[in-house]
Amino acid sequence: MIKFLPVILAIFLSLSNFQFFNDDKNLENKKFFSDSVEIKNPRNHLTQDSNNRHEVTAQVLSVGEAYSKNVTINHTDEKISKENSNTANAEKILRLTWKVVPYAVKYAISAEGKDFVSYTNGIEIPVRNVSSEIKVAALDYDDNIIDDDVVVTAVTENPVAPLLTTEFDKMKLSPTYLVYSWIPTFYADHYEIQLFKDGELYRDYLTHFHPLEDNFDFYDEKPVTEEGEYYWRIRGIAPNGKVVTDWSEINSAGSFKVEKPVRFCALGDSITHGGGSISVPPSTVIYNWQSYCKFPVKNLGKSGDTTGDMLKRFDRDILAFSPEVLFVLAGVNDYRSDILGWDSVRNLEEIREKCERHGIKPVFITPTPINPNLIDKVKFVESPPYDWQEQRKYICEWICQQEDFIDIENELSDNRGYLREDLTVDGLHPDAEGKKIIGKAVEDWLNNYLDSIKS
Repeated sequence: MIKFLPVILAIFLSLSNFQFFNDDKNLENKKFFSDSVEIKNPRNHLTQDSNNRHEVTAQVLSVGEAYSKNVTINHTDEKISKENSNTANAEKILRLTWKVVPYAVKYAISAEGKDFVSYTNGIEIPVRNVSSEIKVAALDYDDNIIDDDVVVTAVTENPVAPLLTTEFDKMKLSPTYLVYSWIPTFYADHYEIQLFKDGELYRDYLTHFHPLEDNFDFYDEKPVTEEGEYYWRIRGIAPNGKVVTDWSEINSAGSFKVEKPVRFCALGDSITHGGGSISVPPSTVIYNWQSYCKFPVKNLGKSGDTTGDMLKRFDRDILAFSPEVLFVLAGVNDYRSDILGWDSVRNLEEIREKCERHGIKPVFITPTPINPNLIDKVKFVESPPYDWQEQRKYICEWICQQEDFIDIENELSDNRGYLREDLTVDGLHPDAEGKKIIGKAVEDWLNNYLDSIKS
């Protein structure tokens, strides 16, 4: 009976919390939308596993197939432009963009008496009068208003091409696993994405259909490890396969350079890969811990990875950059999914041995805690097993016995050992302040390390 007590207690707490999360008084005077507007929750753009993985797949076109199509740079199709400007009832399309609001899961947009929802920092909407008053509010997961007067930073009338939202130009080093992101195009239900290397077509993807408001990023399953200068572009496709936009503009936000070797690298899962607040992808720097470390650290993180997954890609992804130091932040996807701590440690030991064989200094970071209450609330991943803290403790104890390690547990945990609620929206991923804690901890370690090798 005692062994089932944690399960019974979890069920009781879940039922008691249900009333709290559905308490209308909790949202009183905080709603932006009228009651008639339905707001759905987005898929978790940070956890590319289980039921979510099929939503981010795409048909991979061969380079030969890609070259048989139009790949002219900065081509403007006048026919597309005219077609898109003549919408029903003389409506025009306005593209609005704004800065990401920390901890916002979605945005409510109001124009001409109509309400819209966006899960990224921009939207395309139909309007009759381009001078109409437009209001944008940032909402949390429960539709409470975080900011009721979000400033629109740019307005484009009848845009003919998608707008990139990647922030490669703000990153010290480009990530190895790219996440392409953009403002959803009003006319498109899927997209073609092309990645170029040194001016030549390198990859070509055709994404699957998503709902309009949820169609704003694509996770590349293949790493980018070859040296060169890269950029990417995108165009919208209609359900019938017809191209309905021009190619996006080539700019610094979608461009990056890969160079070797890289002195400091970081291996990990989505905590390292980046992103936050459920809907913000890793291509946005505010939720990347590398942004808060003054030293350039190459991001080798891959969303959804377990320690076993990281071990399998070690030779391909880590050795490609010949790092001097490798930070390893791993284990959260293990202990939350019934992988025993003993198995996780065995994988980490193999990663350590591989590092030693290749002259790499491994620095292990204790895996971040989780918050089961919030995980159960948002329901994007499975509830963790009842003994997750025991398995996590096993991993942390091994890490703290290593020659080089960083312990971030105290700053991220509450008095129950859960991920602090003020640091996370979904209970799994630390958001901006949590990522800042990790970034600063890595920075402190590097300061000490560089001082030690000088003396």
